[in-house]
This record gives sequence, structure tokens and C-alpha cells, in this order.
Amino acid sequence: MFKVSKSPRPIDWTTKDYKDPVVVKQLKKDFHGKCYICEQKYFPNLNVEHFIPHLDDEKLRLDWDNLYYACSRCNSIKNKYHSDMLDCCKEDHLVEDWINVYYVNPDDDIQVVNTCPTNHAYYTKAESSKELIFKSFNNANSGIQEVSKEDLREKIIEVHNDFLKLRSKFLRKLDDWSDEKKIKKANDIKRRLKSHYAFSAVLRGYLEKDSKLKNALDDVEKL
Repeated sequence: MFKVSKSPRPIDWTTKDYKDPVVVKQLKKDFHGKCYICEQKYFPNLNVEHFIPHLDDEKLRLDWDNLYYACSRCNSIKNKYHSDMLDCCKEDHLVEDWINVYYVNPDDDIQVVNTCPTNHAYYTKAESSKELIFKSFNNANSGIQEVSKEDLREKIIEVHNDFLKLRSKFLRKLDDWSDEKKIKKANDIKRRLKSHYAFSAVLRGYLEKDSKLKNALDDVEKL
């Protein structure tokens, strides 16, 4: 999950269709083209997802604040079963601090950890979010889910491997670069940890476990 600054309801949305092109285009912009649950980008099967399941409630169905950008895999897994979750559009729901994601190997489940304090008012929401995100990364309960999981995992592997290549070059060349170039290359790495980048939670989880890279980035930041 990642923080989203959602824009006001589009003034040119005048229909009663929550899939109206005006709606979809604005959601894509607000959510950086990412599914708000698994964080993949450039997925063909887009769903306008209702954060709170509308269950044929007209108000919820057309409530701009209830419309989210999601892939069909995550939307089908979430369905009506996960409604009490952290809301990535609310400032006090610290989704990037409380939901940690760890990818290790292609065949292993991606692990999701809830670090929200157990005595916090939002702990239950964070736990529900953790459970959904785990299912979104790992579920393969049908033929469709098996294929969509494989596709999603390949995208994660590609982004993860690109990050490792940046890491390798950064640490190998660090002593040869000018301070200006060190800062530029460090920013190239840190940019991938931000909300707009695909699978930013996975990359933040990797950096958390890589003290050598983290310390090197901290040293460059002091220049």
C-alpha cells in the first residue's frame, strides 16, 4: 500500500456511471496508475474498486471518496470480504509505515507484516489490510488466480532485479564518483521507494534489510 493524495470529485463527472472515462482518468492520475493494493502498474484488467463494498447502495456506489484504482485480481480477492481496512487516502492511516512487504525468492510467499502498535485504534484495520495484501500477492486458488499470480510475480521480480542492479553499480562505483554524481545516483535509487513507483513497498522492504545500501545512502545524504 502507498499514500495517495486524492483530488476532489471531478466537476465534469455528470453521469451516474462510476466507470465514466472522467472518473477512470482522474483515478489513474491520483493513484499513479498503480493498483492501490498490490502496487503493480500497467495492468490491462482495470477495475474501479469500491473501498467500502456498495452492496447496491446507490450512495456508496457513486461516492467519489469510495472509488479506488485497482487491478481485477486484487478486486476479486478483496470482494466484499475486506471492508474494515487502512485507507491509503487518509493522512492518519500510516500505510507506508505500518504495512511492510518482503520479497525473497520467486517461489516463496511474499511476506506482509503489520507493525501498527497493538494498542492503536487502527490496529484491526492494519491487520485486515495485511491479510488482504498477503492474499493479493500469494493466492492461487483457481486457474485464473494461478496465472494472475505468476504474471504479478514476474513483474515484481523484474522491478526487484532492476533495483539490485542499481544497488550493485552504486556500491561498486561510489568511491569513483564526484559528490554531485553520488547524490544523483542516490536519488535514482530513492526515487524507486516513492509512492509513484511500481511495487515501492517491496523495494522499501528490501532496503530495510540491506544495511550496507542504507548506510551508503545515509552517508551521501550528508554531503
